[in-house]
Amino acid sequence: MSRPWRVAVASIIQETNTFSPRESTLADFAVQGLWTGAEADERSRGSNTEIAGALERLREAGVDAVPVVRAWAMSDGILAADAMAELERMLVVGLAEAGPLDAVVLCLHGALVAVDAPAADARLAAAARYVVGPIPLVVTHDLHANVTPAVIRSATAVIGFHTYPHVDQAATGRRAAELVLAALGGQAPGLGTVLAKRPMLVPAEAQAIADEPMAGIRRLADALTHGPVLDVSIFPVQPWLDVPHLGFGVTVTYTGDEEVAIAAAEAVADAAWNARADFTLDLVPVDDAVASLGPAGPDGPAILVHSADSPTAGATADDATVIGALLKAGRPLRAIATVVDAPAVARCREAGVGATVDLVLGATLDDRWSSPVAVTGVVRRVDETPVVLTGASMTGQEIALGRWATVETDSGLAILVTERPAPTFDPQGFRHAGLEPADADVVVVRSATIFRAGFRGLHSSATVLDLPGASTPAFGYLDFVHAPRPLFGLDAMTDLAPAARR
Repeated sequence: MSRPWRVAVASIIQETNTFSPRESTLADFAVQGLWTGAEADERSRGSNTEIAGALERLREAGVDAVPVVRAWAMSDGILAADAMAELERMLVVGLAEAGPLDAVVLCLHGALVAVDAPAADARLAAAARYVVGPIPLVVTHDLHANVTPAVIRSATAVIGFHTYPHVDQAATGRRAAELVLAALGGQAPGLGTVLAKRPMLVPAEAQAIADEPMAGIRRLADALTHGPVLDVSIFPVQPWLDVPHLGFGVTVTYTGDEEVAIAAAEAVADAAWNARADFTLDLVPVDDAVASLGPAGPDGPAILVHSADSPTAGATADDATVIGALLKAGRPLRAIATVVDAPAVARCREAGVGATVDLVLGATLDDRWSSPVAVTGVVRRVDETPVVLTGASMTGQEIALGRWATVETDSGLAILVTERPAPTFDPQGFRHAGLEPADADVVVVRSATIFRAGFRGLHSSATVLDLPGASTPAFGYLDFVHAPRPLFGLDAMTDLAPAARR
């Protein structure tokens, strides 16, 4: 009797923001979960993650699924060279020690940048290919990946999330496993992926799949997924990357007929390019937004979207501008907000629960965009337990906050002050600290779009603020040096040079 197929599954995921002042290190992975072998399997099981979905589907099919490594870190600045080398070593050693393999599923973000690797995911894919040789290697990417020709060359197939807000991480892992099973079973001869790109950047806030123009682009992609076309993935790219090859990408994974795949990829990329002017976004000055606030409506609180300082986009989450604006509002509002400020956390812990503290919050990590804000309030709680997410995106994911405290002001503003960024896209990020969004008039989220999944049905309105920051939707605040130009979103472009089509 022949042995079952043996398929390795590995996951190394972090999204880089090259405009962040922080250098990301291996400690950022370790604090959020850096696991190998059985621990990677056990601690991922049941979560909405690519590695969990892939392992689950492979085992359903009777495959000997081999977990190699699970490394995940919150979005951050450029990854240190030694951290990149260690992650690459863990992948290479894990694959080498896995024994004879028939295929690999490799889960990557697609927008990881290291000091010595502007396309770090492609380097990881190349390292995996070098170890395992000519067997099926299916790579998964986040929808915000900056897909490069290099990763296409190393992989047998590259697929990405189909949703934004992201809710199909595990489903994407399962889709990758299905491709592996089809390749091993002979149902996908000539399996491959082609890539088309367009020179354009669009705000993440305008990329939701349920909204136009992305909804129409996704419908076209789905309509073209038949026959030899097995998957069409759209990558509008996270726009806070100053790297070569930056742009809006489309991959088509196919069996056999490459020309059909190329035509499909070009058609979807053309649809995105032709709709570029429709990725519009209304930004509101923070003082105007606060002036319009009132008591919560029947559908829940109003949301102020501070996406310019979003930790899920790699910003430091220490801008207290919105907190300052709420304090200046001149009327009581039940509001909840967050800020990263390690010295303030230490001050709260030293004072103790019930104490009144005078704090100067914000701009401890990145002072380019904002100034500190003076706050007086009562310490309501101190702790250091991590959050386990319960919302639709990243369900089951544990997020470390470091040490944290909650402070409440006389005006009704409650602030979660943390050493590491809080995940405000999920209501559990607040509830974990005893702050209930449903009881607030106003909730400040540091998220471009993912909050729309977590707060679905729990808010009355959402206003995107016009603010500078490392993850601002107003790209004019940022200085792009390495990205290819011209690039729509940064430059006025009325036509498309033929060289920019591939």
